[in-house]
Amino acid sequence: MDGESEQRVEAANGGGKAMSPLAEASDATATRRALARLLRKRVKKFVALAPQVSADANPKIVHDARVWSRRLQQAVSAFFPKPRSGKVRRLRRTPRQIRRALGEWRNCDALLEIIERRQRHLRSDAKRHAWAFVRDYLLQKRSKEVARAGKKLLRQDLSDYAARAQRLLDQSPEENPQILLQRLRDSVEQAWTQWHSVLNRARQTRAVNDLHAFRIATKDLRYRTELLYDVGQKQVRPELKWLAALQETLGVWHDSQVLHQAVAEAVARPGILLNHLPVVRILLAQLETDREREAEDVEKIFRIAMRHKECKQMDPSSENPLTDHPNRSRVRDTW
Repeated sequence: MDGESEQRVEAANGGGKAMSPLAEASDATATRRALARLLRKRVKKFVALAPQVSADANPKIVHDARVWSRRLQQAVSAFFPKPRSGKVRRLRRTPRQIRRALGEWRNCDALLEIIERRQRHLRSDAKRHAWAFVRDYLLQKRSKEVARAGKKLLRQDLSDYAARAQRLLDQSPEENPQILLQRLRDSVEQAWTQWHSVLNRARQTRAVNDLHAFRIATKDLRYRTELLYDVGQKQVRPELKWLAALQETLGVWHDSQVLHQAVAEAVARPGILLNHLPVVRILLAQLETDREREAEDVEKIFRIAMRHKECKQMDPSSENPLTDHPNRSRVRDTW
């Protein structure tokens, strides 16, 4: 959630109690104003962070730039409904392209931090030396990813991004605020339904690809719910706390998967296999140990996922505390 969220307009849906038409209209109007302010603030945050991304940037800068690109993309999608003009599509596309350009760079930074922690806690010089080979491999890969991302970032001109966003906000046609508020709720409901579907498949298969899809669906549900919270719908706070915990656990699992891949790539190099067999044996033994614990990590993910009362029913058609609202009309918009 944004740091300034608590100062925004408070939710007016009375905790599930029916509202008068006048009160609901007032709530919807306040939501439109809050969303416009939120979009401006997210644009400002993003255009301040993106130029700070450089080869020697703190890993947190790279991570934060990706997080705020996702938040900005959600806000643009929410404020400008389909069909969107070419200018709005470009406004939405820019943060997504920057986030994707930084993906592998972020992975290298995260893995280097994990390896540094492992080396600090190892007593065996041989094991520390073995992990140094993986570290060297990741440093080489990071240099390539930084160079690749740098070229892509140069093609993204952010000099007038904030001004373009403000012009589009000023030129946006008046929309019934109640339709906008309903669209926000419907977007969360759509994300919730998709989340249930992907969770069901991941629980059945335990396949890595399906768990990755579940991780993405959890991110989508969290950021859409966060947007609803940030425009004043404070009743979703418990769901956000639960989603944050679930996303953190999925992130740890994802980093482990990426680390295993990096270890496999590092030891598969001919120069290492032929000349450093003791190192290869140590790393493969550690990889086998980590993989044996993988089932426990996956079960932990599902335990947290099922912790929410709505998940116990596993019924997407049941009333959803994230989106249920009296007198609702059905306004669909796939972001």
